[in-house]
Amino acid sequence: MSHTGKAEREIRKIAYALWMEEGQPDGRDHEHWEAAKAIWTFRNRSEETVDRGAEDELKAERARRREQELLS
Repeated sequence: MSHTGKAEREIRKIAYALWMEEGQPDGRDHEHWEAAKAIWTFRNRSEETVDRGAEDELKAERARRREQELLS
């Protein structure tokens, strides 16, 4: 399964849920698709950002400890 295929399936599910929540309106498929893409992107970038943020925080903490050791 390709990443693109998986992403598209997830976006399709989100768009469908949005459409259902809004009472299945006609002619708003593009709007629901774009909103679903934005939601999917936010969810996936949030996970990456948290991972990178934690890694950056760990590196900063290690640097502070090394600096304290050198100054001691």
